[in-house]
Amino acid sequence: MKIYVTSRSRPTLDLWSSTLPRPRDAELEFVDENERSVQADVFVMSGVWAFDRYGGKPEREVAQLLPNTRGDSLPQWIVVPPFRPVVERNGKVVVREDFASVSPAYHAILESLRCIRREFGDAVSVTLHLPLLGMDDPNDRSTAESAGRAISKFLTEHGMS
Repeated sequence: MKIYVTSRSRPTLDLWSSTLPRPRDAELEFVDENERSVQADVFVMSGVWAFDRYGGKPEREVAQLLPNTRGDSLPQWIVVPPFRPVVERNGKVVVREDFASVSPAYHAILESLRCIRREFGDAVSVTLHLPLLGMDDPNDRSTAESAGRAISKFLTEHGMS
């Protein structure tokens, strides 16, 4: 699996490249979109941006695979990451207890990569587009570290680290 982490912010890419793993068998590349574009098979983006454009509706607990039938410049497949699972307690919606200590970024990235592998196997390229994932802050080390742990776990699960 080839994973591209993309942004137009060099400081964000520098932060992410300093915190993410360097896998052995899976390729991981950081791409400054000011310098070049990426042609991948799957594009991961937040539902905030995806649903109006590509259809679908929010489903909290599962990553969603949406077909891109618009003929725009994005890949044929869009993956929308899930939120952490929630429950209703005392009239309020709260994160399920077993997910309370799980980072939203960790859960989103890990479940998106698992969805992509289930649907397409390992011979696929993926763009993690930081701006459209809401993860493009060069000062947010915790999100980059959480995503790095998710990528490491995913690669370890599939013998790619």
